[in-house]
Parts: sequence; C-alpha cells; structure tokens
Amino acid sequence: MNRWAAACLLPALLTGLQPVTALADQPPYRTVIETLVPKTAGVEVAGTTGGCDFLLKNTSGQDVVFFDLTSKPFRFVASKAGTPPPSLPVHLAGSWPCAALPAISEDQRWNHTSVNLLGWSVKGQVGSLAFKLLAHTEYDPALDPSSEWMFYLRIAAGLIALGGLLVMAPFLYLRRRQILAPAR
Repeated sequence: MNRWAAACLLPALLTGLQPVTALADQPPYRTVIETLVPKTAGVEVAGTTGGCDFLLKNTSGQDVVFFDLTSKPFRFVASKAGTPPPSLPVHLAGSWPCAALPAISEDQRWNHTSVNLLGWSVKGQVGSLAFKLLAHTEYDPALDPSSEWMFYLRIAAGLIALGGLLVMAPFLYLRRRQILAPAR
C-alpha cells in the first residue's frame, strides 16, 4: 500500500517542482520616476508596472513631445479646454534606453527583493521648454508569480526540515550508543 501511495503522489510532487511560468500579462518590472528636470508646470509623470511604461498627465494646454535615441518625436496631444485630462499610459516602444532590459537571474528571484535593473532618461519638450525625465526600471518580485511561489516553497522546506529534526532528535539521542558503536 505504501508503494501505491508513493506512485500516486510522485507525479503531483514532480509537477509541483516544475518552474512556474509567469501568469501575469505584464512583465515583472516597475518603472520608478526619479525626477523631471526642470520642473515643468502642468506636466506630471508617475511610474507604473512595465519596464518602459509610465503615466503622463498634461494640464499645461500644450502638446508634450518625447524624443527617442534617434531624435524621432513622439507627440502626446493636449486635452481640450474645460475637461480635466486623464492620465495617459505611455509605453516607450522602439529606440529607447529602457527598451532592452537585462534578464532577471535566479538569484534575484530567489532573494525575493526589488532590484534596480536599469537607470534611463528621456528628453522631451512642452511648448518651447525642453525637459529631461530621469527614471529607473526595477524588478518587482510581487509582480512575478514564480518568485512568490519560490518564496513560499522555501518557507515550507525550512519548516519541514525543522520538523523532521525535532521529530528525529529524541530517537537519535536514544539510539546514539548503537549508532556510534564500532561495527563487529
């Protein structure tokens, strides 16, 4: 009967040990906006999930233009007067410093801590005022399901090892003379 139980549990155990693929639609990156130099009246930028993504709120009444590495302009039109503008999600695709992010190592997933992957900047313009957006992209383990499961698996393995030691310690203590006796 014990072999039957082991044969039934072995496929479930092997399936549980397989790496979990990311179930999220977004990659496990978060954009953190450091500053906008110089401070631009009417333009607010906030970080969001994604490696090259942020939210742009333009209340200046003028178009906001971002320039990629090839100096190609990307224009975001100002909203009509009288209506409060919503924050626009901006995804920088193409020739941007944050377009190619380094891969996440297993150590970074294993440590379960946020890691700064890449610092980057984007040049832009509002009317005649030029500005520079300074930001960085970081790995966020809270957005990575495989990192979450690995964290819980480590805790469970540690508790099982500690429980096994607590159960076996009295047995080994009682049998120490037989275990340490020389073989005949």
